[in-house]
Amino acid sequence: MKSIAIIPARGGSVRVPGKNLALFSGKPALAIVLETVRLSGVFESVLVSSDDAEILDAARRTGAEPVTRPAHLADNITPILPVVQHALEAWKGNADAVCMVVPTAVFIEQRDLIRAGELLSTEPELDYVIGVKRFESAPQRALSMTPDGHVGMENRAAVDTRSQDLAPLFHDAGMFSFGRVAAWRRGVHSFLARTKGVEIERYRAIDIDTPEDLEFARAVYHWRKQMP
Repeated sequence: MKSIAIIPARGGSVRVPGKNLALFSGKPALAIVLETVRLSGVFESVLVSSDDAEILDAARRTGAEPVTRPAHLADNITPILPVVQHALEAWKGNADAVCMVVPTAVFIEQRDLIRAGELLSTEPELDYVIGVKRFESAPQRALSMTPDGHVGMENRAAVDTRSQDLAPLFHDAGMFSFGRVAAWRRGVHSFLARTKGVEIERYRAIDIDTPEDLEFARAVYHWRKQMP
């Protein structure tokens, strides 16, 4: 199975300005992700889609293929799917599968990508393989809270069920989505398709959406670098 990676890394970020080039122990997030993607040996080509000249230059310096993203696909409301589709159309090669890798997924490891690629190549009925994270607390026992602070149970049927007796549930780990080209082009979302998940450990699945997330991710990254 011939696979390529597409890293969507636009220049703008409302909540965390410049987060795709944020430094982790002196190294930009995008560079860390690009290195892991390349060293995995899974992909024949690595594309970086961006509207930002600095990011596109960084991609060139690391051997990735830059794809200039048009303005209408570079705002903060555009979903990932049309961005991947645009990069696929701009690319001149042919592939069987595309792995979208989040540019701030600094904890992604080669084994994640290798495992996802193996699943997709050996199970032809699959459309996608994605990274998933287990909910830390059972969402079946979720509470809602009114503006004045009153709480209530969303699922009253689970009030007397111990958390350990509830089936584990998962959410997107914010790392990667490895799918067949046909599925990307059809526009089928991985959550609604024939999809398998690769579970990512809690401390590695840090989705950077706020400045607090960034500082926490930097602290964990530094901690991991100190581990023997």
